[in-house]
Amino acid sequence: MRIAEVVSQRSTCIKRNVGAILVKDSHIISTGYNGTPAGFKHCTQETCVRQNLKSGEKPELCRGVHSEINCIVQAAIHGTSIKGETTLYSTTFPCMSCLKLIINAGIKRLVYKEGYNMENKVKEELVEESDLTIEKFS
Repeated sequence: MRIAEVVSQRSTCIKRNVGAILVKDSHIISTGYNGTPAGFKHCTQETCVRQNLKSGEKPELCRGVHSEINCIVQAAIHGTSIKGETTLYSTTFPCMSCLKLIINAGIKRLVYKEGYNMENKVKEELVEESDLTIEKFS
């Protein structure tokens, strides 16, 4: 988890720094942090359209890509298979969209440090139906 925290420091988001790493067979196979797409200008106080919104409110307005997505994309770009007993460590519990991607990617275990409000029936049902094991880091 400490490595995910270090990765989060590369975040270009002005609201929240999130880092993620994928681990397979005791090796880090990919890392990701939240921020604008590669090659795009970073968000600033002047350009962030969500800076005055609550956490989780209107995520579709954000220019940033979440750390979990970036982590999975980096594995794909570099031809690294995440199939099998892969664990995703994230400094924050994934949003609904990222959770669906994690499940669909076949990641078997999710370890997170901080959580968003998990009282979401659809999220809970997704987790129950999946093969994903979720653990809160302590």
